[in-house]
Amino acid sequence: MDNRVAKRYVILAEMKKNCENDMEKIKEEMDVIETKLLDNFTKAGIQSVNVDNHTLYVHRQLWASAANGSAQLIAALQAEGYGELVEPKVNSQSLSALVREFKRDAEGMPILPGSMKEAVMVTEKYGVRVRKAG
Repeated sequence: MDNRVAKRYVILAEMKKNCENDMEKIKEEMDVIETKLLDNFTKAGIQSVNVDNHTLYVHRQLWASAANGSAQLIAALQAEGYGELVEPKVNSQSLSALVREFKRDAEGMPILPGSMKEAVMVTEKYGVRVRKAG
């Protein structure tokens, strides 16, 4: 084993973790400031401002979601002719969690029940992770 490669991987993992922590702090501070900026824009009655060769502006987006559960929303969309928006989906993380709970065969692979044997593909992924020792 080349310890130089392993040491470099540990250094990069620490750098990545530090960057992710920094990014989280940056996003949190930006969220606080964004709230203040939106209030300032509203009070000033303006939609944009130029600061240091950058334009800050109010961006409006509309998002829709189910008001009373997905079943009612699906029925309403289909009734109004928008059924093409409805797609049956399986959450891959939930499916993987379910499969990890099944009993295992001699090779350590999950034993899938009934029709799932043909419908579900199970793959293994190996990677390297880092944690601080002791």
